[in-house]
Amino acid sequence: MKIPYASPRSRALAACLLCMAATSLLTACATRVQDDANDSASSGPSLSELFRIGDESMGDTILFGDIGELVAVDRSGRIFVGEAQDPKIYVFSAGGELLQTVGQRGRGPGEFERLESILAGPGDTLYVFDSGLERLTAFNPDDLELAYDFGVSGDSLGWPYWLVGVLDTGFLITYAWSVSPGDDLEGRRMHVLRVGWTGQVQPPSVFNLPATEWLMSGEGEDRFATSMPFGRDPVFRTGPGSTLYAGWTESVDIAVSAPDGTPGLAISYPLPPIPLTRSEIEQSVEDAFDWYRDAILGADLPATKPAYETFIVDDRARVWVKTTPPARADSAARWLVLDEESQLLGQVELPVDTDLRVIQGKRVYATAYGEQPTVIVYELRE
Repeated sequence: MKIPYASPRSRALAACLLCMAATSLLTACATRVQDDANDSASSGPSLSELFRIGDESMGDTILFGDIGELVAVDRSGRIFVGEAQDPKIYVFSAGGELLQTVGQRGRGPGEFERLESILAGPGDTLYVFDSGLERLTAFNPDDLELAYDFGVSGDSLGWPYWLVGVLDTGFLITYAWSVSPGDDLEGRRMHVLRVGWTGQVQPPSVFNLPATEWLMSGEGEDRFATSMPFGRDPVFRTGPGSTLYAGWTESVDIAVSAPDGTPGLAISYPLPPIPLTRSEIEQSVEDAFDWYRDAILGADLPATKPAYETFIVDDRARVWVKTTPPARADSAARWLVLDEESQLLGQVELPVDTDLRVIQGKRVYATAYGEQPTVIVYELRE
């Protein structure tokens, strides 16, 4: 078959029209997504702040260092907040009054070296995973005295990293290999494994995702390994019934499975890609060390930002997704609320430096990680 000749001018015109069509399609998609979100926002859940813990401007005398995701809440409403720099756990009443502290720095029973995650499990037993000691510690629900502890074993898939959930048969813990300069990062993944009550891994892997993206020095350069700015991350959570939720922040596509790995429903929501600009990259490293700034500015970074930063699952199996703000200078971020059928139930807007940690009943617990880390307790209205 003879193919008609197309002049360079006509080919350029066709390419231009194709580009315009693609741009129009992307714009229409973004508009539709935003319209859907706006419609749901008017009738969806809303948050009303009740009180804060650790806010010096409000007269608090307990000031936190790095608390990250170290927040748990039991069925009576007691709030547990882990302190990373001076490893201990603060225990507050449901109204925010300090009741006691648990643990201290050390390597003995009931002591901590590097707090990684805390969970209030069935029966309100407090579980604490220490990645420095590779040890899981349980505290009695009533008096929070030490119940037992055990070392968590390594595996051919990596070292224990994060306590994800508590099962009738043990625990769900993430495993991954640590990163050092010169390592081959090809195919590096993070796995969720079942760990028994004595700390032994119970294969096979329940689920796995690509591990956090890293940048590595090339041959002949000063050796370094650092997490990639604007990179993608794996996120693992458990919901009601110890159901596992797993997502890669590239897009809102969250896999749901039973604790034994049996696939369930998947939760997804379309979000238009957000271009990563050179100016944002430069702004992100303007106050960094020279070697880090040079490495980032010379790296092959993604063309777009991750679709979201993190998500949590509430006690009604709804997923709250913190979407990535369009611009680095944005002061607020949208949290989408999705049900098990991927339907958008609504959205809430929070300061960009605030992350939701636990949603239980009519209470929402969050951390603000600005100059002074604080815990914020909201009332959930629907």
